[in-house]
Amino acid sequence: MRTYLLTIAAYCLISTAAIAQDRPPEAPEPHAESPLDKADDTRPPEKPASSGRPDEIARSDGENDGDEPDSPKAEQVFGPPPPPRWFMLRESDGEEAACRLALAMLGTRYEDRPAITDPQDRDCGIARPIRVTHILPDLELEGDAEMRCDTARALGFWARDFLRPAAAALPGAPRVTGLRLGTTYACRTRIGTGKDRPKLSEHALGNAIDIMGFTFADRDPLDVEPRGDSGGTEEAFQRAVRGAACLFFTTVLGPGANAAHANHLHLDLAARRSGWRLCQ
Repeated sequence: MRTYLLTIAAYCLISTAAIAQDRPPEAPEPHAESPLDKADDTRPPEKPASSGRPDEIARSDGENDGDEPDSPKAEQVFGPPPPPRWFMLRESDGEEAACRLALAMLGTRYEDRPAITDPQDRDCGIARPIRVTHILPDLELEGDAEMRCDTARALGFWARDFLRPAAAALPGAPRVTGLRLGTTYACRTRIGTGKDRPKLSEHALGNAIDIMGFTFADRDPLDVEPRGDSGGTEEAFQRAVRGAACLFFTTVLGPGANAAHANHLHLDLAARRSGWRLCQ
């Protein structure tokens, strides 16, 4: 009886202190262990928390531990694949407007084309392609060519400021009237890259154009070909226009660079660190 009265008195003191602190009273400790405190052996052991390391994420993707079939895989945890390369090169409205203004000043003749994609390679394509018929008002691209506006702009400035003046220095001062084209847009890998790790060609992005030769109003056409050290004016002309092209394009390859470019000038706008250019 005495123990019971002491317990009641202690509970009253605890309740009084709890009310003073504006919190509910705490129940006195039970004299015997409650059945609720006993371990429930029927519950499955809790899964240890993941540290977030990639190897642990990969192990918890449901492939080996019996999770549901639709559990997120490791690649989903780290996000979707990046956008296609052609989409990453898409010009903003301001960039496109500035480029179109430059083409208007050059007198380039072209038409807009729908976006180009390729079902065989998601990275191939051109977001805002144009089909150019004349890079200058009276300088034709034979066979037309689909390309990005940036490519057309670089080609136009090169043709106006260097190709035309260089041709005027040839005997008889002939006027260039056309560019004989090779490959323009083509979804393919870069020549010379291995099958294990192929690299996408700039042709597959509308960034490149191949020039096979030049036509004139009052002289025979001039093909691009190895000319060695002939010391003639045709060699000088080919060297001059080839060297000047590297002021506008980031890659210029031609005869002597390798066997694949022995009969044409390859011009492209490949992006490289610090504006480095490849001129061979």
